[in-house]
Amino acid sequence: MKTSIVGLGQTEFSKNSGRSELRLATEAILAAMADAGLEVNDIDGLVRYTWDNTTEAAIVNALGLPSLKYYGETEFGGVNCCGAVAQASAAIEAGLASCIVFYRTLNARSGVRYGRGERILSEEDGRLINRQPEPPGDIYSAPFGLLVPGQHHALYAQSYKGQYGLSDDQFTDMLGSVAVTQRAYANNNPNALLRDKPLSMDDYRAGRVITEPLRIYDYCLETDGAMAMVIVSRERARSMGVKAVDVLSAGQYIYPGSVPMFLYAPVTHTLAPPEAGEDLFGKAGLKPSDIDVAGIYDATSMMVPLALEDFGFIGRGEAHQFLTSGGNGPTGALPVNTHGGLLSEGYFHGLNTIAEMVRQLRGESPNQVDAETAFITLRGASSMILGRA
Repeated sequence: MKTSIVGLGQTEFSKNSGRSELRLATEAILAAMADAGLEVNDIDGLVRYTWDNTTEAAIVNALGLPSLKYYGETEFGGVNCCGAVAQASAAIEAGLASCIVFYRTLNARSGVRYGRGERILSEEDGRLINRQPEPPGDIYSAPFGLLVPGQHHALYAQSYKGQYGLSDDQFTDMLGSVAVTQRAYANNNPNALLRDKPLSMDDYRAGRVITEPLRIYDYCLETDGAMAMVIVSRERARSMGVKAVDVLSAGQYIYPGSVPMFLYAPVTHTLAPPEAGEDLFGKAGLKPSDIDVAGIYDATSMMVPLALEDFGFIGRGEAHQFLTSGGNGPTGALPVNTHGGLLSEGYFHGLNTIAEMVRQLRGESPNQVDAETAFITLRGASSMILGRA
């Protein structure tokens, strides 16, 4: 790809923003444009998730944009966080727009709560009614109590645990290493919701089980706020004199059984086909060993070991050894989720994970490592490789 990310903007992360999602969005977009050194009237394209309540038209009217040449939406939410960047990049390379903003705004703690089952299932006249606007799958499982992503991920966890014969203690130590390491990153991150709440391994083990075998510290945070990112052509980025980060490759991937929540795939101890990684790394001209830092979508901690194995950073069944030995830590072989992740910074459908990888490559992370390349994925459904400009 021939595009670059040149601006980042965000509001504070909170449990109650006290303002509308539209207002949050405009704050984040204006901050991102200022970070890029551009004027708001430079925006001629917008991309967003279909799940975002704030439409492109609302943004145009709120900001008084003179002309929007391109707008696009990617399906679902975090499943397609990298797909939104891919779409913006494709539009720029096709000449449909020159300055595209990718935004996400949500009151996911004070408003719609994605982790609550009543959003999907209700009882009406003695009947259970499924309202999940997704492809077939949940309609069969929801009436039996399998309602939300955290429950689905517990099935992946059980499948992985059984596949590789991990004991209860080994499995607890593996996921605890993800949660504890990321909390330590968050404790250094002034933007993180849990910046003032340390987490020890003893704390993690004492955490109550939510859905066997996942504990409360294995789950992401419901969060209010907004984020935005500015994408332009690589040629334009070079002329702007800002700290740009290049999009080396980005893409989306769906195959039978993989959407929305992977419940009916042939196997669930691996969540991405080999070709997803092969295609991504091939387009970037890199190998997994060339990656310096990784951002892995962690709606639950289970997503981290799965992604590390699925994309070839470690071998199959090696996640326990890698994580318990600190491989994901600041001095490890591959620092992972250096912002604290969705577990400890906040849940923003993956846009904050992309932003952290951009900060790492710009040298602006509160947990800075020496990085020239960065990898981001949501279990292969969308993935991206970034490089320092």
